[in-house]
Amino acid sequence: SFTAATFNDAFAFPPDSMGAVGPTQFLLGINGRIRVFDKTTGAIGALNADMDVFFNPVRGGTWTSDPRVRYDRLSGRWFVTIINVYVDAFGNITSPNRVLIAVSDGPTITASTVWTYFFFEQSLVPPAGDGTCLADYPTLGIDANALYIGVNQFCGLGTPGSYGGTALFVVRKSSVLGPGPIVVTAFRNLTGSPTGSGPYTPQGVDNYAPSATQGYVIGVDNATFGRLMLRRISNPGGTPSISGNVSITVPSTRFPITVPHLGNTGGSSGRLDAIDDRLYAAHVRNGRLWTAHNIGVNSNGTAAVVPSRVAVRWYELQNLDGTPSVVQSGTIYDSASQNPRYYWIPTVMVSGQGHAAFGISIAGNLSRADAGTTGKLVGGPVETPVKYTASTFAYNPAGDPGSSRGRRWGDYSYTSLDPSNDMTMWTVQEFTAATNTWGVQVVQLRAPALTLGNPAVVACAGTTGLTIPLTGTGFYDAGPGFNRLTGSVSGAGVTVTNVTYAGPTSAQITVAIAAEAAGGPRDITLINPDGQTATAVGGLTVIALSPADFNGDCHVDVADLLILAACGSGPALPYDIGSLPAGCDVAPDGFGAIGPDLDGDGDVDHVDFARFQRCISGPDLFAAPACLN
Repeated sequence: SFTAATFNDAFAFPPDSMGAVGPTQFLLGINGRIRVFDKTTGAIGALNADMDVFFNPVRGGTWTSDPRVRYDRLSGRWFVTIINVYVDAFGNITSPNRVLIAVSDGPTITASTVWTYFFFEQSLVPPAGDGTCLADYPTLGIDANALYIGVNQFCGLGTPGSYGGTALFVVRKSSVLGPGPIVVTAFRNLTGSPTGSGPYTPQGVDNYAPSATQGYVIGVDNATFGRLMLRRISNPGGTPSISGNVSITVPSTRFPITVPHLGNTGGSSGRLDAIDDRLYAAHVRNGRLWTAHNIGVNSNGTAAVVPSRVAVRWYELQNLDGTPSVVQSGTIYDSASQNPRYYWIPTVMVSGQGHAAFGISIAGNLSRADAGTTGKLVGGPVETPVKYTASTFAYNPAGDPGSSRGRRWGDYSYTSLDPSNDMTMWTVQEFTAATNTWGVQVVQLRAPALTLGNPAVVACAGTTGLTIPLTGTGFYDAGPGFNRLTGSVSGAGVTVTNVTYAGPTSAQITVAIAAEAAGGPRDITLINPDGQTATAVGGLTVIALSPADFNGDCHVDVADLLILAACGSGPALPYDIGSLPAGCDVAPDGFGAIGPDLDGDGDVDHVDFARFQRCISGPDLFAAPACLN
């Protein structure tokens, strides 16, 4: 975990907590600052700039706001989107604004990284419209075909603007992976009117599936509580078209209230803004759509017209291309009758294992404003939220005295999935970093540790292609293109040649044991793609070869006796290594003698037979390597 930025890095209210993890780095993008970190050490990397300076080639001389960051695992590129804002000194809209996009030339951001910049003026994208509007709160989703950027329109030139509905812009992804030109399609007036049904704050939906042919945008219904609105985008990488509203009924919802926090001196105006019931992000995993928002609830966790706290509501949706429905949903809330904690500004991400991680803000009358997280293991319940910062500071910034909506906080957050292992999740959340100063904290959320049972396998030196079945919990392998599930065996002479993943509780390793491998117990270690390990101590016992085990099967038995007999020459009658009798199917042992010549005197006689007798183990007992002694 590391503090990625504070107010003094950005000079903005709120920061719009945003950032994503890539193969080796974490890229922070907030209002006023873009900064890359080494994800292993937390050290600041080659990019550390004022956001306006970063977007200077396309921002049109005005300031920027509302950044979004993604690492696209399908193209191996970083995407950063943001809007510019044309307003006068009184906050009145002076012109329709632009949506700006920056695309990296590779997966690792260095001093030589080339960023390609694009923009579109929102009112001019075909079909043209919304010419008096500022496209606000741009969301972002990326899939194999397109970028999906949803906006809320605030309209009225010469005024601060009033809410005029929502719109979606679909950017052909292939058009921004090179020099351009950018290809954008607009879908306007998604709600029909400012009070009509349709997706409010339409969230573009992320989808990692390389085979995806259809895109999605989703939001809470603009007109009715307890309902989500989905829109499908057909042919998003060509000439897109959009479906009508697809209604999804969910458990009851209500607007949140402002959030109290320990140390507040601003009264009701000094509480923190929970905004409204908008969705904060959305993504599809294995055909299921996951999303979350904050709502107002009572002490029972039920949505209430007059709520007593703010809770996180989350959803898993299925049948996106048919009749969508809720697979499961939940409400994360504090049930305390007095002075509960409030949970708000949530985002949810699901790993390849199926575990869900939530990043949230946490505060209350007895609680400072902190960054928090919780999780839901596949098939299990949501765990109790915890803070991952521990602020001791009050938050009463002079630059944000607040209003009837409280002080600005958020406006959003993001939880991302590590593209190197498909297991580890990262979230970036706002907290109180110092007196009256916000910060944004990044934390790595690791998967539960794997466990490994002891297979208790015994094998002979010289064995190749030995398959050892392994059982336990938490095994994972994401397949080609990711770090893989691997294994190792302690000590010299044993090599793991293959690892096969069969599921979260089952795998197998294949090993080759050298003929000269020392006998004794060996530890088997299984390593998940995220680097976490589990070890079965003494899981493999190697039986060193006995000198009388002529056929190398770990037993000195009848088969070896027959070889000895076939090789017998008698006292002082040397054998010819180059022409051994039938049945004497053994190789020289490296000392100028064949195996049955146990005393190495050049013949196979009664002395060798006497030594052989000391080594007899039988077909069911392993031979003793030092039997000749």
